[in-house]
Amino acid sequence: MPHQSRIFVKAGLVYLALTFILGGVLLFLEAAGRPAPYIIGVEHAHLGEVGWLVNVVIGIALWLLPLNRERFPGTQGRYPSAFVYACFALLNGGLVLRLFAEPWFQLAGRPPLAALALVVSAIAQPAAIVLFVFIAWQRVRAPRRPAAGVH
Repeated sequence: MPHQSRIFVKAGLVYLALTFILGGVLLFLEAAGRPAPYIIGVEHAHLGEVGWLVNVVIGIALWLLPLNRERFPGTQGRYPSAFVYACFALLNGGLVLRLFAEPWFQLAGRPPLAALALVVSAIAQPAAIVLFVFIAWQRVRAPRRPAAGVH
């Protein structure tokens, strides 16, 4: 498995563990009669869906998508590494920023700095997905047509 794929999968595994730890804390608080604010449940969902699922899907996709040796001969058919690292930074940086900024924004009276952090997060995460689509699109190509007369 290429290094770029491994960093996405490893990040996903960390987020999976954090998702279950936070879920346990939320369940414990509920059972103790002290439920957490609603926004913490929303962040729990983002931790699992974006942190775990999206990271693992991207990591596995980068590993398993067909190579495009014609387009990327210098990387043995893979993709430019800088694009992948930028995708990782945007996705995970945006997620971590959101995990802190959104509760801060909701629970602290909507401070402007928290609002700015949310805007940056709201730009970073979709930008990461657009970048991933660009990367993946370069590797998904139509099958070669057989030469005339060959079946």
